[in-house]
Amino acid sequence: MRTIAPTQTSPVMNLADAAAYLGRTKNALKIMRHRDRGPRSFLADGRIYYYTADVDAWLAKQAEADKRFNPALDPVNAPVQIRRSRPTRSRPAA
Repeated sequence: MRTIAPTQTSPVMNLADAAAYLGRTKNALKIMRHRDRGPRSFLADGRIYYYTADVDAWLAKQAEADKRFNPALDPVNAPVQIRRSRPTRSRPAA
């Protein structure tokens, strides 16, 4: 079976094209789909398809959630929190 790479005129990718586009295996995409963790997909005639725009949006969302891409999420950039010491318990006299 010959697969066609997504182009500007083809807004839909099959499973193999989406896997190649994301640098993942087809099985990895199936697992992500099963766990509702991957890009939005749909079934047509028993085959899995992805809209290119949905894959790009999912990729952008993953990048925003990465602290290396989004400096606001990096704990090094977080303001310093001053820890309060816990009160000590008094011990009963023996």
